[in-house]
Amino acid sequence: MSAGAAQAASSENRDQFMTVLRDSLRSVAEQMLADEVSSLCGRSHYPPNGAIFRRGGTEPGFCHAGGRREALQRPRVRRRGADGTESEHRLASYRAMNDPANNAAAVVAALAAGMSTRSQAWAHDGSTSKSAASRYWIRATAAKMTELRERDLRATEFFGLMLDGVALAAGAVVLVALGLTRDGHKFVLDFEPGASENTVVAKALVARLQARGFAPLAGHRLFAVLDGSDPLHAAVVGAWPDAVIQRCLVHKERNLFGYLRRGDHAESSRLWRRLRLAEGELAGREALAELRQFAGARNAAGLASLDEAGEQILGLHKLNVPATLNLSLLSTNAIENVMLNYRRHTAKVTRWQSETNQISRWTATALLKAEEGFRRLKGYAELPKLIAALAMPSRPLDAQSARSIPSSSGRRLR
Repeated sequence: MSAGAAQAASSENRDQFMTVLRDSLRSVAEQMLADEVSSLCGRSHYPPNGAIFRRGGTEPGFCHAGGRREALQRPRVRRRGADGTESEHRLASYRAMNDPANNAAAVVAALAAGMSTRSQAWAHDGSTSKSAASRYWIRATAAKMTELRERDLRATEFFGLMLDGVALAAGAVVLVALGLTRDGHKFVLDFEPGASENTVVAKALVARLQARGFAPLAGHRLFAVLDGSDPLHAAVVGAWPDAVIQRCLVHKERNLFGYLRRGDHAESSRLWRRLRLAEGELAGREALAELRQFAGARNAAGLASLDEAGEQILGLHKLNVPATLNLSLLSTNAIENVMLNYRRHTAKVTRWQSETNQISRWTATALLKAEEGFRRLKGYAELPKLIAALAMPSRPLDAQSARSIPSSSGRRLR
């Protein structure tokens, strides 16, 4: 058989399958209608005594299912009132199968995949209008917002947090929080829309995280990876003053590139890579010193930009944990990937309306969709060592406290 003949045969089989499938749907729907008619009117030609329902023939009808509208023959039933007059009785089963909302799931799936509301009538054989598609989408995305915001954060053990923002349009920004669990999983925590990435918006997001139960492991400091935004830093430190902050090395590397001539970029990348691979504080400081020497010899402003991060550029190195964790925890790449997927899922939106809950609905839907593709942090097997390093340091007792502790003999220590 030639390739063309094989393709034609495959197309014919597919068309035959779809025809059988639709005939089956129609047959099942018509059987449901017939069963309801029988329950109301009794056996055909044998109506029960005193029956108030009778058969009234059939007429063309249709049902909505799977994003399509399928034609069928619907039976009619007449109902006799107390005064002897008859009126049309609408079958409950036909009302259910005739409801255009049966296509809501298919419409929402198409919209989530990027199809516009204007295309729904074409895509679903005219069974769904633009306005109906919009109503289905609003209802579905509102449910996603509720799903995300009502998850119990107390039930999950977190050690880390990443915060980042995405600009949607002029005067429309969304801050997103990503939680890191002790077994290496990533978890979308919450989000906060605002006019800009400012301290008020950042603190509102962190406050809601705390109200919903987000907190580091008991007796441990929070590990937070930030991109250098002052509002995000202020919000995190304000909520968890003893948090270990790691500045994103990728952002810092990009900043330094802006101060260097292009011919120095290759060597700069090598030195940054050395810092990212360094294990422990000593190796990290050696790599950073070499990078500072390189930047200082070429551009004083570049060196100042590098030094702006202070000790936070070595936040993870100072914990002296295995370098296998560096790939996941020295940058905000994990949450940057979330933002990339967020933009893909919201690419069709051309007008953001900050005066409604449109941003929140779309954001919750896009974030939950992005979360479906999450993988565990690279090097998660070493997380117990990081968590041990995040334990609250023991504080030495002062002389007054020591005198107040009773000895084993019951006397106070002197």
